[in-house]
Amino acid sequence: MNQWYQIALPKDSPTDRFLGIEGFLGSEEKENATILYFEKNDSVKEALKEYNISVISDGDWKETWREYFVPMKIGSLTVVPPWKKDEGDIIINPARGFGTGHHETTRLALSFVEKVLQKDNTINTIFDAGTGSGILAIAAVRLKNSIRATAVDNDPDAIENAAENLILNNVQDSITLSSEPIFKFEGRYDLVIANIISSVLYFLSDDLKRLTSKWLILSGVLESESSVFMQRMGLEGEFELIEKTNENEWSGYLLKRRD
Repeated sequence: MNQWYQIALPKDSPTDRFLGIEGFLGSEEKENATILYFEKNDSVKEALKEYNISVISDGDWKETWREYFVPMKIGSLTVVPPWKKDEGDIIINPARGFGTGHHETTRLALSFVEKVLQKDNTINTIFDAGTGSGILAIAAVRLKNSIRATAVDNDPDAIENAAENLILNNVQDSITLSSEPIFKFEGRYDLVIANIISSVLYFLSDDLKRLTSKWLILSGVLESESSVFMQRMGLEGEFELIEKTNENEWSGYLLKRRD
């Protein structure tokens, strides 16, 4: 049986120090706590030695999600788990570290997706880098069913979870999943989305810009990095910052390619 580590922090506690731990899987907000998940190995145990570590298994994971994954309203869309499928617009079967809409970075990105589609009715193609659960690509197709999306992730577990979610939402004909590296993709997309931690955004910056013909949504950036983010991404010449939004310690960026 697969097992993982879990720690609980007071709600709204800073989590940036955990992002650099190799084996960090993701975090979720409960009513009064922030729950963080990690691979179960000796190096993670050493990194977390000052915290009260719980060991969870597949069965525990599912029961934990059933306990607190309530419908999440983001813009005009409501994200729900399969056991509440009749209560929402997007069905996401929760899995370790992949977006459900409960994390700030996912909410920031999803809100920008809706804003872009309201602003620009010419958007027909989307590239979702680091798709995780597939939630952002699914949301785009829900908001405009003529969209064709390419959703990419290098984690096979994420691709498996996303594939399940595409079927749950009946959008598998509109979204192409791939585990290919981003540098292998060619052409341009009307909207590129990347909800990934900033260290990965910096690494992918050239490819993200290359693939973008109009709009670029970036999330997963700590507010403490905001003074240098645009410069480090090399965005200031090619892209106009349309909006920057914060939620707790996280920032999301909506950008448009300059004419």
